[in-house]
Amino acid sequence: HDGGDFMLKRQNYYDMMRIQMKDIVLKLLEHILKMTTDYLAYLDEPSEDKKALLLQQETVIDQSEEKINDMILDLITLQPLAKEDVKELFAIGRIAGRLERVGDQIINLLTISEREDIDVLKPVANRFMTYECDMMEWLLEGMANENIDLLKKVIEHDKHVNQLNIGTYESLVHSVEKQQDITGGNLKTIIASRFLERLGDYLVTIAKTFIDILENRL
Repeated sequence: HDGGDFMLKRQNYYDMMRIQMKDIVLKLLEHILKMTTDYLAYLDEPSEDKKALLLQQETVIDQSEEKINDMILDLITLQPLAKEDVKELFAIGRIAGRLERVGDQIINLLTISEREDIDVLKPVANRFMTYECDMMEWLLEGMANENIDLLKKVIEHDKHVNQLNIGTYESLVHSVEKQQDITGGNLKTIIASRFLERLGDYLVTIAKTFIDILENRL
């Protein structure tokens, strides 16, 4: 009887930790959405304070990812888990890792957003973020409510992001063909597009991983 009791306690502990980890992941995503809007606000009106705030937020994201990894390690070493549970834990770890990469892309964008290039970069960032903020909102809601349809919308919506990335390249090629002057700002739009396209890819990977988690529970 005591053994059964102990197993039950362990199961309860596992369930409690799993809920806690999901909560951290959702807060991470909310944090990234805020970073995105803060970055766009920085482009509207650049200041050192806004820049410092964004860099500070990245630290919070790194800490959250570490916390999730520690919790996973704790659960795996604490008790023998079913194979499905171990798979799910690793999937949550992967999601946290991808979210951390999304934060990295926003910081990469901030790093190349020198004041003299902001006029060229702002329209590019705004075009991409129009789609990517929607993707983040759906991802947040889809994970919170375990709604596969919303998660599939994230995956589907990425085609617009890829299209924009291609468009940025094409406009640069067009400028070269017309022998127009290529400025540092023009080249930075290509780099920014690459960061933004990668950001979209990470959101898609997270959505796919969470769909896998939900389907494996069935």
